[in-house]
Amino acid sequence: MLSFNFGDKNSYDDFGILIAQRPNFPSPKRRVNTINIPGRDSNLRFDEKTYDDITIEVECSVKDKQDISNKIDAIKGWLFETGDSDLIFSFQADKKYIAQVVNAIDFKQVYKYFSEFPIIFDCRPFKYSVENNIETITTSGAKITNLGSIESEPIISIYGSGNIIFKINEQQISFKGVTDKIIVDSVIQDCYDDAGNNLNGNMSGEFLKIKPGENIIGWSGNVTKVELLPNWRWL
Repeated sequence: MLSFNFGDKNSYDDFGILIAQRPNFPSPKRRVNTINIPGRDSNLRFDEKTYDDITIEVECSVKDKQDISNKIDAIKGWLFETGDSDLIFSFQADKKYIAQVVNAIDFKQVYKYFSEFPIIFDCRPFKYSVENNIETITTSGAKITNLGSIESEPIISIYGSGNIIFKINEQQISFKGVTDKIIVDSVIQDCYDDAGNNLNGNMSGEFLKIKPGENIIGWSGNVTKVELLPNWRWL
C-alpha cells in the first residue's frame, strides 16, 4: 500500500488516503545566470552552485461511508496546520524531503462517499537521510564518508579551549577564545554556544561542507572531541 508520513501522521493509517501511483520526482533546477555579451560567441555563465525548490504532486483519493465531508476537513487540517515538516514515502523509507503544503487542494466529489484530490508539496531541493546520526571524532586526521550525492552542510560541535583551527579536507576555519564548546552550523550559517549566544566574532573562514566520498577531518589546538551531524543529502 502506497503511503507517506507527514507531520508525524501516516496518510493511509490515520486518514485512509489512497495514492493512485508513485508521484514524479523532478530534479531541482540549478541556479546559473547567463550574460549575453555583444560580439562574443555563447554567453558568460555564473554558477551560484545553489538549487531552486521542487514541487511534488501526489494524486489521492479517500472514501467514507459515514460522512466524507468530516474526513476532508480532517485532512485539510492535518496538511495545512503541519507547516514545514519531514515528508517520507513508503517506497523509500530511508530518505525524506522537507516539505510544506501551501497550495489550495481541490477535493472533487466523485461519488457520495468518495473524493479525489491532488496534494501539492513544496519541497526543498534535496532528499535527506532519515537516519541523521551524530559522528563522534576524537582523533585529528580521521576519515568520514559522505553517503550522499552532493555536498552536505554539517552542524559541527567542537569541544576544546583556546585558539583552534579546524579542517575538512582543504577547507579551514579558525576560532579564538573557545571556552569549552563552539557550534558551527553550516545549514543556517551561524556560530554559537549551547546557550545560543552568537559567536560569529570568534570565527574566521567560510562555513564548511562535506564533499561526496571520503573526507579527512583535522584540527590543531586543544580539542578533546568533535561531534558532527552530517545532514547527508541527494538530488
